[in-house]
Amino acid sequence: MVKYTREQRLRAVRLYEQYDRSAASVINELGYPSRQMLVRWHRAWVEAGRDDGGSLGDGRGERYTPGQKRAAVDHYLRHGRCAARTIRALGYPCKALLARWVDELEPGQRRIRRAPVDARTRRKAVVEYASGSRTSRQVGEELGVSADVVRNWKHKMLAGDDKERAMGDDADKGGTPKSREDR
Repeated sequence: MVKYTREQRLRAVRLYEQYDRSAASVINELGYPSRQMLVRWHRAWVEAGRDDGGSLGDGRGERYTPGQKRAAVDHYLRHGRCAARTIRALGYPCKALLARWVDELEPGQRRIRRAPVDARTRRKAVVEYASGSRTSRQVGEELGVSADVVRNWKHKMLAGDDKERAMGDDADKGGTPKSREDR
């Protein structure tokens, strides 16, 4: 078994912390140790109180400062409430953590996906909208979708009816459309 000096271990552990606990990055850079050994060294280093007294959080793995949290939440809110876009732009955090931060710092501002609306409910919504008794916005708010979605449902359903009617008309005339020569 290879023995490493205290300085080599400290260097590896500090890089492990610097690279957000990415063992692969440390091993690629230094060429040592194994992943398991690095995790053991890190655990011992944390339990010993860290050599320089520096702390990278509250001991529970807290890695982000309040400023970083606020910056991520602000970016999320300013750029279309898209978690993937925020994570791609900032490089942190994961979707679950960003959702928790948004709920913590700006309650009620997170975009929450809803279950799909079943066909019967869509049909009822389109009938209400098409009859003129309610606007697409009113129908959409009740179902938790945008007004555009309700209008799209209407267009798709009407387009479907036209196709059915066209097929029905052909069936009444003998089942097959006539070619130009038959006319």
